[in-house]
Amino acid sequence: MEIILLWLFLILGIILLTVSLKKQPLKDWLLCLLAAAYFASPLGDLVVKYEFLSYPVQLFPQFQSSILYEYLLLPLMCLFYFQSTYHKGIFSCIWQAFLYSAVLTTFEVLLEIKTALIDYIHWGWFSSFITQFLFLLFIRWLMWLVNVVVKKREKTVDRR
Repeated sequence: MEIILLWLFLILGIILLTVSLKKQPLKDWLLCLLAAAYFASPLGDLVVKYEFLSYPVQLFPQFQSSILYEYLLLPLMCLFYFQSTYHKGIFSCIWQAFLYSAVLTTFEVLLEIKTALIDYIHWGWFSSFITQFLFLLFIRWLMWLVNVVVKKREKTVDRR
């Protein structure tokens, strides 16, 4: 049953990815997706290495952490969050990060209770909520920073 769920998550993730990348500006969306995967992977490895949680059933068993979550599903959620806050202020970004984290945590807790996909060892729903909340805000801040630097460089090039 768990393998079927993982395959469904993979297929759904690929479909949602193709839909979300049809909007503009594509370079911002791709950069957000890649940055989220880049930072999620070592963090996920650390969480598993220090036995805070484990993934007993995996789509790719040669890895200890959840490759599907770290390279597709979490970056995809970061992308949706970034797209929904692209033209928003700081308070809206924080509020939406809270909502996204609450939904992700609820779904994760249900998976932990009802399936063998996630096993909390020294972890809990609050740990998941806080880490996801901070991760979303970090990726959003990083994307804001990249856009600020790019705009400054464009202004200096235009002056020449």
